[in-house]
Amino acid sequence: MKAVYSASNKDTNIKYKIIYMKTLLIKLLVTATLVTTLSCTKKNQTVTNSQTVTTNPTNNLIKIGEVFITGAKTKAIIYSTKQFEVGFNEVYISFIDSIDGSTINSGKLFLQALMNMGTMSHGCPVENSTDSASTNGYYKTAVVFSMPGTSSEWSLNINFQNKKNGLNGLGTIGVNVSNTTPSKVKNITLALDSNKKVIISILQPSNPKVGTNDFEITIHNKLTSVSFPPITNYSVEIVPEMPSMGHGSPNNINPIHTAKGHYLGKVNFTMTGLWYVHLNIYKNGSLISNDQYFEFTLQ
Repeated sequence: MKAVYSASNKDTNIKYKIIYMKTLLIKLLVTATLVTTLSCTKKNQTVTNSQTVTTNPTNNLIKIGEVFITGAKTKAIIYSTKQFEVGFNEVYISFIDSIDGSTINSGKLFLQALMNMGTMSHGCPVENSTDSASTNGYYKTAVVFSMPGTSSEWSLNINFQNKKNGLNGLGTIGVNVSNTTPSKVKNITLALDSNKKVIISILQPSNPKVGTNDFEITIHNKLTSVSFPPITNYSVEIVPEMPSMGHGSPNNINPIHTAKGHYLGKVNFTMTGLWYVHLNIYKNGSLISNDQYFEFTLQ
């Protein structure tokens, strides 16, 4: 028997086809939405991960070395923002438990830098950390190396009180210190301030540019060969000079003491080339030094 197709059969077939096409279209839209959502989620995860990484204080740091802290059951890992050089160097130290490998977040650090010159030794200014570790378990400190030397000459003595186990210990590691040109440190004797021996280091600008730059120095007193307390009661005036052109610059802000012997101000460079920034140092309103300067070359 032959099948008989009526007009109603055709209408029914068309209706089924329309329903099928609508169902397929909905599936396609749902799939596209899911793909877009997953893609956005991955992008957001990438941004989140990137933001997390940028908050890590040890990003772009250089590992200087590591040493066991004898007596404290601790290992110290030393980092810096650059290879050590004459002048101001930031130092980050992580302390690791020698037993379980965990980071020690509670302790007391005392850092000392010593230069072995054979028949004698001397230190240099150091900014020691507080009792508590800084972000992510790294103790931040700083050393102002006063001269270049090899790892057999310069060493870091790391005294650490491990509050996790209540033990104290000492570790010593030799470090290389390279020279810098132009000099980033001034060792001077101030005849007008009771022949006080002073160490001045330049921190900023590290990458000088035309326009206004942060200007930061540290000033320490060489009290003994191993004691270098910060000087906090000086006044500093800066006088920029471009020797090749015979002019200075306007709108400079003299550095003032902020903390730990740091003096912060602003220096204005009006063009590229070689600049001298002269330091006029005062104590109690009296000029005690006006013959020191730092060099900067702007490209």
